[in-house]
Amino acid sequence: MALQAIAAAAAVVGTGYSIYSGEKARKANKKASTQARADADTAARQADREMNRANQKTPNIAAMMKRNALTSSSGVGGTYLTGQGGAPVASGMLGRSTLLGR
Repeated sequence: MALQAIAAAAAVVGTGYSIYSGEKARKANKKASTQARADADTAARQADREMNRANQKTPNIAAMMKRNALTSSSGVGGTYLTGQGGAPVASGMLGRSTLLGR
């Protein structure tokens, strides 16, 4: 009977150790997985930065100058505030030539 009790106790201890070591391994795997995911995200961000640095966009100055020349030759220039016709010059504006003084 004592031998059976010792065997049962050994089985319980063995089962307990298996559960403990399994949980320990699960936590270690979870930590490693989280770290790997963080490392992958960091590597992806770094690759994006390097790609953007290598492929910097530059303005097309010739096209901008051509567009400005075409719009300036079409008449009075306007702004977003005044529109195409520009600001009207009326006697009631007291020397101001913009619509900001309204």
